Amino acid sequence: MRVSLNELKRLVDFPYSPEELADKLTNLGLEVREISSFGKFNKVVVGKIVDIKKHPNADRLNIVKVNVGEGTVSLVCGAPNVKEGYCVAVALEGAELPGGIKVKKTKIRGVFSPGMICSERELGLGEDHSGIMVLPSDLTPGSNLSHALGIEDVILDIEITSNRGDCLSILGIAREIAALTGSKVRIPSDKIKDNQIAKETDLLSIQIDNPELCPLYTARIIRDVKITSSPYWLWQKVLLSGARPINNVVDVTNYVMWEIGQPMHPFDLDRIEGKKIVVRQAREGEVLVTLDDKLRTLNKNMLVIASTHIPIALAGIMGGKNTQVQSSTCNVLLEAAYFDPICVGKTSRKLGLSTEASYRFERGIDPAMVEKALDRAAMLIQKVAGGKIVEPVLREGKKPSRKKVIYFRPSRVNRIIGNRISFSTIENILKNLEFEIDKNKSKWKVTVPTFRGDVEREIDLIEEVCRVYGYNEVGKSLPSLGSGGGKKCKEEKVKDEIRNLLKGCGFYEVVTNPLVGEKSKRISALNSEKMIPIRNPLSIQQRFLRAYLFPGLLEVASFNYNQEKRNLRIMEIGKTFIREDKKLKEILSLSAVVVEDNFDLFHLKGIVELILQQAKVGKVQFRAYPFPFLSPAESILVLEKELNIGFFGKLNVNFCEELKLPLNSYLFEINMDFIVSTYKEEKKYHPLPRFPSLKRDLSFVMREDIPAEEAKQYILNKARYVEKVDLIDVYQGANIPEGHKSITFSLIFRHPDRTLTDSEVNSIQDKIIKSMEEKWGAYLRKE
Repeated sequence: MRVSLNELKRLVDFPYSPEELADKLTNLGLEVREISSFGKFNKVVVGKIVDIKKHPNADRLNIVKVNVGEGTVSLVCGAPNVKEGYCVAVALEGAELPGGIKVKKTKIRGVFSPGMICSERELGLGEDHSGIMVLPSDLTPGSNLSHALGIEDVILDIEITSNRGDCLSILGIAREIAALTGSKVRIPSDKIKDNQIAKETDLLSIQIDNPELCPLYTARIIRDVKITSSPYWLWQKVLLSGARPINNVVDVTNYVMWEIGQPMHPFDLDRIEGKKIVVRQAREGEVLVTLDDKLRTLNKNMLVIASTHIPIALAGIMGGKNTQVQSSTCNVLLEAAYFDPICVGKTSRKLGLSTEASYRFERGIDPAMVEKALDRAAMLIQKVAGGKIVEPVLREGKKPSRKKVIYFRPSRVNRIIGNRISFSTIENILKNLEFEIDKNKSKWKVTVPTFRGDVEREIDLIEEVCRVYGYNEVGKSLPSLGSGGGKKCKEEKVKDEIRNLLKGCGFYEVVTNPLVGEKSKRISALNSEKMIPIRNPLSIQQRFLRAYLFPGLLEVASFNYNQEKRNLRIMEIGKTFIREDKKLKEILSLSAVVVEDNFDLFHLKGIVELILQQAKVGKVQFRAYPFPFLSPAESILVLEKELNIGFFGKLNVNFCEELKLPLNSYLFEINMDFIVSTYKEEKKYHPLPRFPSLKRDLSFVMREDIPAEEAKQYILNKARYVEKVDLIDVYQGANIPEGHKSITFSLIFRHPDRTLTDSEVNSIQDKIIKSMEEKWGAYLRKE
């Protein structure tokens, strides 16, 4: 929203500089993104053309002698509309124009030109570049252009949030300033003088077929207007608003919309057939050529303004080409109405057509300003285009009631913000914001102004008080704490334990977006049936709910690795979503990624085992499984009684290259719902062993297809007094037969009641070797 400082000063008094005002408005919640000057020129003056001669060396160029006050200058100019006697804008040597253009003395086809005669676009005052800008003939040659036209101004570019449609106008911003200063807002005049009015009967009729979508429709007829370009004061204001000047009638409607916030539309009255306006829903397949020369195909959910048979405008969005105001127009029908915000928004999005009018209607306009804006626009049209304003006003429907009453406890303000604001200050703030107050001892009856559709509850009024009082003025305080806090549920306890465990292992916790795109789907290697799509995604990167956590972690790891963070351990606990057996499942998962030198699969397996041990998960199995996103040689499935509870391994080389990660990248993902379900809070005490243990390392040669984990479990189940079995080495190479591998286990032997002897351990060891040979044909490796 572009706001003119001069226009603001016309409506409200304030003592602030542009920078101070920007700071004040930002603190009110209206962020000022940029402050820029408009129409401020140095060394750009008014000139008067006194002579024109053909350029001796170019057919399309002229040498134009221009009076610039202190004398004349000869300038080379190729514009087709130069004419003796015209007042023009002359940029002299040393002038700097918008876009960083610096004017220098140049030689054009052998003739020096110490400046240039400017077009609207070159001055940043419009889009016309077809010829030079012709100024009013009564201006004084040599006078500064900014002062001569009175166009110097400051523009504030303000970010308006979607709930503050009331601030999409100069009047709306002026009200906010008045709330700070206590000044009165000067509402723009809408009084039509008697000598401007022509009484008529037998006027157009208005019919509203869908009052729920258009509760109020008003219009005025203005006869015998003359369509021309706008006078400079109006032309300037339209440019300040960011719009493009078109003609005096259309420019008035655009200006009043910027000034007051009420969108309007002028029709060529003589091109409306049937002397009737019908506000109705479009017929399926009906078409309308809009003012942007595009053919729009409509459907029955769209609201249109129609004549007897055909649509002539999209309600609240854009007019139709068939009733456009143009140079031949003599009689104008000026419309101002209240349209349903939801209907306007849906139509705008369906057609891909967003306009300044639809932007305001979607956010809700002030119904109390509909007829005031209509009268003001009619008054200004009569001023700039002549003619007579016809009475009576054409009106159908009634103003939608937006009178809201909120019961407000002023004492609650200080309870919420922890500060001491006097009741009188609270009252003044609300009154300055145009809220009406009926005071009681402890509870006030507050009536909300019609332009504040965003205020609905007591807490909204408290927010209004706080933002005007100043969030920076509210002191810091800590809330009072009770004698204790709420208890954590089992899930939160388990999550905290696992977090702390992994932090102790050097992991950093991250949080990634649960909405993912095609890339995540591809890395997860899931088909479309299992991924859950989003019905209305904000972007193509957010088309699905994530099925795994690790693709998001890999993106984080890739970003950090390519920012020279070479050793990285990150983890996340979060929800994942998948479709199985036509049912949607929500699963709590734990995932981690390690990108680190001197890290291998056994380190990762140790971390996974540590997590399972901390969560008191019983015996698990680690089984080789070909996950597409993991390396075929290092891809492990984690099972508990044949139930899949997770996986871990080395990232597939193709994804390492795609994500620009090193080949030594590892990940795991575990079903946290399973861990929570098996978690036991009670702690069991196990006394330290009273008797010493004996340790033996055994290296078996066996077929390479036999899982080491299965062999480990077999030893534990078959041998007495074997307390622990650890896999410490796997080897394939010299001295090992093809198709075989050497696996080394470290065994701990211990008797609970006495010390084992070497002979007893040798006997148990012999039984283990014999069992392994009988089971798999395994034998002890000889060095």
